[in-house]
Amino acid sequence: MKMKNLKRFQTGGTRSKMQLSIPLPQTPEGRVYRFSPNEDAHPRHFVLGEQVADSAAEESKRERMMHEPGSSKTICPYSGVVGNDDEFTHPKDKEAAIKIVKHAAMQDAQDAVSDMLKGVARKSRGGITYKPGSRTRRPRPQFGRRDLMRLLVCDCCGRDYGVYAIALYCPDCGAPNVSLHFSREVELVGRQVSIAEGLGEEQAELAYRLLGNAHEDVLTAFEAAQKVVYSHKVSLDPSRAAPTKAIRNDFQNVEKAQKRYAEFNIDPFNGLSDAEREALELNIQKRHVIGHNLGVVDAKFAENARNTRLGETVELLGSEIREFARLCQIVVAALDDWIGDVAALHRRAQKS
Repeated sequence: MKMKNLKRFQTGGTRSKMQLSIPLPQTPEGRVYRFSPNEDAHPRHFVLGEQVADSAAEESKRERMMHEPGSSKTICPYSGVVGNDDEFTHPKDKEAAIKIVKHAAMQDAQDAVSDMLKGVARKSRGGITYKPGSRTRRPRPQFGRRDLMRLLVCDCCGRDYGVYAIALYCPDCGAPNVSLHFSREVELVGRQVSIAEGLGEEQAELAYRLLGNAHEDVLTAFEAAQKVVYSHKVSLDPSRAAPTKAIRNDFQNVEKAQKRYAEFNIDPFNGLSDAEREALELNIQKRHVIGHNLGVVDAKFAENARNTRLGETVELLGSEIREFARLCQIVVAALDDWIGDVAALHRRAQKS
């Protein structure tokens, strides 16, 4: 049997024992599914595209990489676990490969039977005659793959990839990417603010609601980034045999967050001036007024904020929301550098 269809996938082996290589199904934008071998790296699933052209990294950024991009290694973006590329094959792609091989083998078998019967009883003078019909092709299996909502390009190696919501590392070079994720949140918040600012006076209530949502989104993203980084650091600390105290809403409060970071002898808020820290804390309090009190100033907020009166609606300005996001970004950048220290140590260990 010729096995013409199977031979399209042959990359080695012999005629009777082929070594096959099946191309991975791609998403509409050309990315492939990947799946972390780390069972604790929820949600494990991510997508990986190609390296963007002309993306040479600065030397300072190269120091943040775990290893050279484009190697045969992949890094779990959610946990930093490193493995060979084939360890990250998605279960759905394994199933797809089996279906592709089965389809090709069945088509080869069908073609072989047709070839065997070709010409049978063509010149028969009576009895059974056989007239072959046109050769049919079995429909090829189709596989649906979709891109994830959070799509990024690593600012160190230029690799295109997608994850769920937020991750820690570039899956190609291993550089910490938390700051890159937060920058996307800041970009989206800026767009929300711009939409609100573009509304006329007759839509003032809608504009206020949009500004309130944008303001809340800043703190939500800020809290999420801190939780992800802190939880990751805890998981890497072998001395933490006992369970860590529940985080709850500690990262919605600067003082409580600092106590958490003090466990690791760092303070990512150090990069803020006294005035900037005061503005950050005030905006965090403002978020609680917006989210839990429909924007109506309560006694606690009135005590800490200037030019506000109890029972009035808290003022929301687009410029202040952008400044709130900028201050949070300073803290997240410090956390990104904190994770980057681990990558730098890893790289130095490999060189030594």
